[in-house]
Amino acid sequence: MAYETLTQYTAACYTSGRPYGITSITIHWWDDPSRHPTFEGAISTFTSGSRRTSAHYVAEAGRVACLVDPDDRAWACGDGVGRNSGGNDRSISIECNPRQSDGDYETIGELIRDLRGVYGDLPLHPHRHWTSTDCPGTYDLDRLDRIARGSAPAESAPRPETTAPTVLEVDGSCGPLTIRRWQEVMGTSVDGKISGQLVPDCRTYWRPALVDSCVTYGGYGSELIRRVQAQLGQGQDGLLGPGTIRAIQAHLGVAQDASFGPATVRALQTRLNENRF
Repeated sequence: MAYETLTQYTAACYTSGRPYGITSITIHWWDDPSRHPTFEGAISTFTSGSRRTSAHYVAEAGRVACLVDPDDRAWACGDGVGRNSGGNDRSISIECNPRQSDGDYETIGELIRDLRGVYGDLPLHPHRHWTSTDCPGTYDLDRLDRIARGSAPAESAPRPETTAPTVLEVDGSCGPLTIRRWQEVMGTSVDGKISGQLVPDCRTYWRPALVDSCVTYGGYGSELIRRVQAQLGQGQDGLLGPGTIRAIQAHLGVAQDASFGPATVRALQTRLNENRF
């Protein structure tokens, strides 16, 4: 799979030049997945400079943002000590989607392959190689290396051209199959859940057709809903609230009552069965 390269972002914190050369690639993740981090959120952290850190790349399935030129020094690894010194000085940092989908692995593996084409056969290190951290969690660097070298099993890569999409029952219930299909169509991570929502109060966030087990709370917002809001020209807070529901209803051509109910979901399911939103 080819990935889209985004170059319109620049990290606030980095150091020009590489006096010691480049000797490795370091794999990070955006944050613990239980915190519901997003691609856009990771970019925002690095471009704002609020945490005095940066990375060369932010990557997920199909998208790679370059925030620091690899020929410059990002502030992602820590400098380490002894034999593990020089992380920031000599490594290229890739911040990865912590959800670790097959598509994430494929894109990151391709990025590693491309970097090695320019800088040589660089080894991969986890962030914890340089400093005391849990980052990058359970990321399988051997799998990334196999993909980069072209030896990963073919079945690990997405194959949309040969895999028939799920055909949804148009039943007006927004359960895991509907959400997964919605995520597939919108090109986001696929987990069958709308995450990071505000707790419903039966007035402003009324979603009667959304199955309870398919929504999580915490106020961080949903990657899926952000992508929907972007397509509809809405503010991208990731919350399935009344304004967003009305915009979805207008887009689908149903009554705009701000209730994410069965009629709205049936229209959504019909669109998704046509492989569109």
